[in-house]
Amino acid sequence: MNSSLHETIRARRLALGLSQAEAARRSGIQQRQVSTFERGGDVTLSTLLKLAKALDVELLPVPRGDAAKVESLLRAKRDAAPSAPALSLLDRYQVKDDEEPSNG
Repeated sequence: MNSSLHETIRARRLALGLSQAEAARRSGIQQRQVSTFERGGDVTLSTLLKLAKALDVELLPVPRGDAAKVESLLRAKRDAAPSAPALSLLDRYQVKDDEEPSNG
């Protein structure tokens, strides 16, 4: 894999707009554990699972021999996804006042 698990977790936390302290609070762990892990340090598996759950990340064990295939499949799926512009909630649920209600 190109990026380490530490980098992936940090990138996910930042993508969610969370500080280390907020990620720790959501995980029920200490902020220093988040910091230690993101810098490449070791944490227990239970701590990592709590952090992953709080960041809505799924940890999947994949045999080493299949890792490149899985990564390739995920990358292809990401690349093939339509790039429609993201709509805001207001746009998504916009009510049009100028339309007459139907009588049917």
